[in-house]
Amino acid sequence: MRIRGILAAFVVALSVVLLAGLAQSGADRLRADRAAATDTKRAATDAKRTATEPESTGAGAGTQVQLRAVTFNMCGGMCNKGGTDLLHHIEKEIDAFTPAHLVMLQEVCYSQFEWFKSTYAGTYEFSFTPLLTNYPSCGAPDCSVNMDSDPNNDDKRCWIGQVLGARGALGTRDEISLGGESYQIDGKGNPIPLPRTFNALCHDVALAGIAGKVKGCSVHLRAWDDPKGVSDRARSAQAARLASELDADIDAGKVVVVGGDFNMVPQPHKGPGLDSFYRPDAAPGGGIGRFYEADTTDTRDPDGTGPDPALWTLPDPDCVAPATTCRSGQSTTLDLSPLGDDQRNSKIDHLFFSEATTTASLSGGPRPLYFKDAARTTTTQNPAEAARDANGKYLKLSDHTFYRGWATVTVS
Repeated sequence: MRIRGILAAFVVALSVVLLAGLAQSGADRLRADRAAATDTKRAATDAKRTATEPESTGAGAGTQVQLRAVTFNMCGGMCNKGGTDLLHHIEKEIDAFTPAHLVMLQEVCYSQFEWFKSTYAGTYEFSFTPLLTNYPSCGAPDCSVNMDSDPNNDDKRCWIGQVLGARGALGTRDEISLGGESYQIDGKGNPIPLPRTFNALCHDVALAGIAGKVKGCSVHLRAWDDPKGVSDRARSAQAARLASELDADIDAGKVVVVGGDFNMVPQPHKGPGLDSFYRPDAAPGGGIGRFYEADTTDTRDPDGTGPDPALWTLPDPDCVAPATTCRSGQSTTLDLSPLGDDQRNSKIDHLFFSEATTTASLSGGPRPLYFKDAARTTTTQNPAEAARDANGKYLKLSDHTFYRGWATVTVS
């Protein structure tokens, strides 16, 4: 029996005790609330979707389909202070990639999660798990109330975490504990003031127009680079844990898609952290994983308006023909100003597919979302068109790009 199955049984038993009066933490209460959705509500949602949602492919089990996903660290707290007034820019990007079957978001404040649920009701279902429950940058000036022993007075404006959305219905929830929570330090080796809880938010999903077994995961691994490599070892172990936990799902015939902020670049000579995801044939160096990354070898842009620059030499000239899949890809983080920022200009966000009928069917590309005006009414992908603040820094929705990708897969 898998460890998560044992833990699930334990949680059910524990919930009986909790109903007798024991308190839950804010994070646990949220997970319990999400798991308590009734069959009646699900039936009503499905009925509404059936009436409004067109079939994207009409695909049946055992059919090859194009599976499309997006991932975006939206910097909902630090950059947007928990506000919802700019989320329509993300909505526009999601809708432009229709059908985006899976949506993985990171650094989402709870108020923003509620906005996505409301905005896409009847088309998407969204789920949330907290990275922090005491994060003041999401809009609440004082989160100390969330640190006491009474979860009933939690201010949810202090919650920030990962979101998973499915164009269709969310099924069984699988929240995978990734570890790496001890000795959390910053780039100088100092303990960080707000330690994180690291869980991958996964669900089996029933996607509109795709009749087959698919599972999606939204992840955010440990950040910071310190001189002794403490954080790098921690997130490498987190990635290995996640990949290992998903093996049984892949062997059960599910197509698994993992998207998120891994805080690691793909090139093996810069670190082996993603070896657990990349397949052995991914040049250079390969890996021990079972996944293809979307932004790998081809020159096509997913919306058909490309082509993008060839990816064989981005960001390093270390993947050349006849290799058919690479540990490469364009930067998913944004320059801070016209002077550039080499540390920030790197690929640390990834979209991994457990299957692709051919490597040529993989495609992916990041879309920077700079603002063209100080009022933040219009976005542009071109930094030369971006407005700047008084310090000369670009105005942008997030310090990460909106990253979208696809693969042709066989669902069963």
